[in-house]
Amino acid sequence: MIVAKFGGTSVTDAPAISRLIDIVRGRLPEQPVIVVSALAGVTDALLNLAIQPESDELLDRALGDLLDRHEQIARGLPGGNSALESIGAEAEALRQELHALGDRRATAAQLDAIAGRGELWSSRLVAAALTGAGMDAAWVDIRSIMVTDARFNRATPYVQVLNTRARQCLRPLWEAGKIPVTQGFIGATATGASTTLGRGGSDFTAALLGAALDASRVEIWTDVDGLMTADPRIVPSARTLKAASYEEAAELATFGAKILHPATAVPLVRAGIPIVILNSRHPDRTGTTIEPEAVVEQVGDSPIRSISWKQAITVINIRAPRMLGTYGFLRALFEIFERHETVVDVLASGEVSISITIEDRSRLTPLLHDLEELGEVWVEEHRAIVAVVGIGLRNTPGLAGRVFNAVWPANVEVISQGCSSINMTFVVREEDGPDVVRRLHREFFGSD
Repeated sequence: MIVAKFGGTSVTDAPAISRLIDIVRGRLPEQPVIVVSALAGVTDALLNLAIQPESDELLDRALGDLLDRHEQIARGLPGGNSALESIGAEAEALRQELHALGDRRATAAQLDAIAGRGELWSSRLVAAALTGAGMDAAWVDIRSIMVTDARFNRATPYVQVLNTRARQCLRPLWEAGKIPVTQGFIGATATGASTTLGRGGSDFTAALLGAALDASRVEIWTDVDGLMTADPRIVPSARTLKAASYEEAAELATFGAKILHPATAVPLVRAGIPIVILNSRHPDRTGTTIEPEAVVEQVGDSPIRSISWKQAITVINIRAPRMLGTYGFLRALFEIFERHETVVDVLASGEVSISITIEDRSRLTPLLHDLEELGEVWVEEHRAIVAVVGIGLRNTPGLAGRVFNAVWPANVEVISQGCSSINMTFVVREEDGPDVVRRLHREFFGSD
């Protein structure tokens, strides 16, 4: 069997879902399990309803617009109307929850319950459309399988529970010739409170299910041809990588390649299950296959394989003369980041100073307050991380010179190259990011 995950752009309207139907039909002999995201833009719209309280009239109008979008899509699909009763009932329950909030700030638990509605609605549309097209689809609520802790907005699944329940709930369906259709991104605590796995969590869901069910592969259907030498929105001539290793994919995902969630490969590594990234608008294209035995080749004569970037980065600098010749400083530093549940992307250290980049600013003020106990602290905002991923970068003479000559005249503020031989990262001003990516692509691939 296989797990096929369809992202928001792959279910954004009736033509997109029609393409999904054709893709699934072609995979029936492989016993597919389908994971879907919310329609493109719906999760943000739902969160805005909770985060920016409106009058009851405006709230009803905004929610009505979302419901109308789903109804219009349903009417353009075979069997789609059969999903409308359930979607309407869930929308009415949501309307009552939002009205009950009033002017109060939604809790993290309430935000998760609100944000996850989009996946429930889209999966009902897809299941109904597959059934209407003559396939035997079964809608499955993933929350009975994806049991998580109670860290709302960034919940962690209990993998052993997930493995058991996935086999109990999903295996009988595909063995009976049915197509399970379920949701990514969402889960629930042991007491039934809805949770979310964080943005991009649908990829992670698909990978967890693939590992639990011992799938032959996990397919990630999106709106691009696969992992590429750069973001095609910035570099129109970017090329598709036919194959990539788990390590490459993780590095690119971590530093801005939004095609794949950074944690996606983790459940699949031990089992050696491949991930295939495919374009739902052009399903005939081969995409990118990610697996431990991938044959990784240079693109042309360049050791560089891909360039990614991530914007909206904050750099935190700590200068502490007591770092010099002492032990325990880094432990104290990272205990502060752990306490405030803030993830570090890049670290660069000198003798008495250290620079750290973060993306999540939600806990920045208390984080800085605690860091000031260690030394002088200052922050630089509106930065971007640029990551250069390739083959044997640490052992390629002159490579750093080529990279930084290409980056000029942008100023490089932080440089980091860890133990990995495939990655070099540095920080520039956010407004310089796209031009830096284009210049690097021109240098190593001859086009931008």
